[in-house]
Amino acid sequence: MNKKRTIIGGIVVVIALAAGYGWYQFNRTVQGLANVRADFSVNATDLIKEFVSSEDAANKKYMNKILAVKGMVRNVEAAQSTVVLGDTSDMSGVRCVIDSTANSTIGSLQKGAVITIKGAITGFNKDETGLLGSDVQLNRCVIAN
Repeated sequence: MNKKRTIIGGIVVVIALAAGYGWYQFNRTVQGLANVRADFSVNATDLIKEFVSSEDAANKKYMNKILAVKGMVRNVEAAQSTVVLGDTSDMSGVRCVIDSTANSTIGSLQKGAVITIKGAITGFNKDETGLLGSDVQLNRCVIAN
């Protein structure tokens, strides 16, 4: 009887620990990027050119890294909390999704202003047709200047 009680008690402890760990992971928040140092500082047009010329090499270099990207504001989509950086003569751009903790600053941005945005690079959407332009994707962005 004591052996059975010990086994059941052990199982209850393991289940309680697993539930506690699961609760902790479920409620964990993502670290904000405002006070995180960027892994790379790069110009928006140079970043786009690097991805267009060699997507695999650029992915190896930048993927899942924090970048500080400097460029001209080409478009502000306040409803989607998105800022697009890049040259107005090119359809390609750096699409920055502003972090919900910093999206109050998006309304003050003006097209044509040169700003630096810090964010986590998450991908590249290549335009195979050459008609729409390619986009480098940054998430959890904050305006650095």
